[in-house]
Amino acid sequence: MGYTKNIVIWGLSTYNWLWVPLAEKLKSQLGSRIHFVSGKPQVIEYLKGQDRSGVIDTLTDLSRFYFEYDKISDSYEDITKTARAYEDKYETLVVDVLQTDRHLGRGFFSGGTNHPKSELSNKAAYLKSLNIFNKIIKFWEGYFDRHKPDLIIGVAAGIVGKSCSIVARRRGIPVRSAIQAKYQSYFCWVSGEYYLIPDLERRFKLIEDYKEYIDPQELSKMKRLPLAEQVFKKYFGYRSTLVLVRKIIGRLKSHIYYKYKRITTMGNYKLFDDIKYIYRVYRDMRRLDRLKIKEAKGLAGKSYIFYPLHTEPESALGMLSPEFNEQLALIELLAKNLPAGTFLVIKEHLSAIGRRPRDFYSTILEIPNVIMVHPYSYALDMAREAKAVVVITSSLGSEAAILGIPAISLGLHNNYNFLPHVHLVESWAEIRPLLGRLCKEDTEEEKKIRREDGMRYLAALKSSSVDMGFSNYGSKKREPATEKEVEVLYSHLQKSLGLVQRETLKIG
Repeated sequence: MGYTKNIVIWGLSTYNWLWVPLAEKLKSQLGSRIHFVSGKPQVIEYLKGQDRSGVIDTLTDLSRFYFEYDKISDSYEDITKTARAYEDKYETLVVDVLQTDRHLGRGFFSGGTNHPKSELSNKAAYLKSLNIFNKIIKFWEGYFDRHKPDLIIGVAAGIVGKSCSIVARRRGIPVRSAIQAKYQSYFCWVSGEYYLIPDLERRFKLIEDYKEYIDPQELSKMKRLPLAEQVFKKYFGYRSTLVLVRKIIGRLKSHIYYKYKRITTMGNYKLFDDIKYIYRVYRDMRRLDRLKIKEAKGLAGKSYIFYPLHTEPESALGMLSPEFNEQLALIELLAKNLPAGTFLVIKEHLSAIGRRPRDFYSTILEIPNVIMVHPYSYALDMAREAKAVVVITSSLGSEAAILGIPAISLGLHNNYNFLPHVHLVESWAEIRPLLGRLCKEDTEEEKKIRREDGMRYLAALKSSSVDMGFSNYGSKKREPATEKEVEVLYSHLQKSLGLVQRETLKIG
């Protein structure tokens, strides 16, 4: 990475243990100037405390835009004219940017209307959002002109982060983010705001002898992704009144701390809304127990299509699939196009409980050919027996692809869309004939081809990733990254940028 004279790193709270040690590695190996940005003042202070060797050259606090949101000096005509010019220049609509923001774009998500309100969401207005979009784009243009970054590490959701990504894309600045590869403890450096895995399709086409990379028996041992397991454990006790009280007390302490430290973020969730949200999680957990939902074993012998709900508002929808993310519309569309005798099975995402409209679940359950399963059920168990899995951007889509399960993909940017058994849908008119084909019995030969393609995909995914099973990467309260963690991720970063010689893949 000899050309990387300037590197911008997003100081994201996720994997906060990594950023400063990685910056030290980048500076020592490349002599790069390191520029950190963050939208959270507390993260800025954390980074300062971690930077004992003076590796950080500049630190930029982006929370300033919260205070500028109400400041409008231009006319409606000038604001909209500038916004349209930016849309054309960066080939991205303002509404695409707003969808990535839980505060300014919450109204786009009808399935998440009970997401907690914040000071910013309460004062959100369309003209103000257009105006702040213009200001943020202008900021990033100036920031890139001054610092001339050769690489950006990290992608942030929200209006500030998405704007950074689109300006970088227009200027040809590579963006890499370290995320879970959606297979066990594997990580990869993905490209851009759509989290694309570089070179994945090429690897898939080259690999024929997948047994060089995987043991077919390991597929039977697949389990919840590590972070998904953390979410499962977190929500498992939410039906307890004692847990409810503890959560409320914890949130009170957090708000008092933020007030005392005068910490202001882009959102600033309101205390009363936070407490109401905690109660709704408790209430809806109990309500789900009373509704007519089934355990996974109740699906035995049934023909069904499986759709796992996504949390909303959430970057997995708004950022990764701005073109389509209407979940309630999708449920109706699927249910209205299923052949006789086939059900649509739906599972709620645990993180979404408490965010849904009050009648959300009862509305879904009134659809005659829909079955809801308990949110504690393991999604992969239901996917294995389904005729097909439907996803927008869910990690289950990747798991289904690996297992050779037919998948219907509504997200245009999913890494697995190129697979023969993944069916990318770009029009509602494609749904009925596609469901009709997938609900018919397929031959053993067709199943065999899908399984082999799935294992080739897994081999390509593993060869594009790095196993971090040795690392306690899921913890935020841990020591900074070890030398091994930094070396493994640094080497893989070089590989993702194409700056090391491509390894020779073993082909049949």
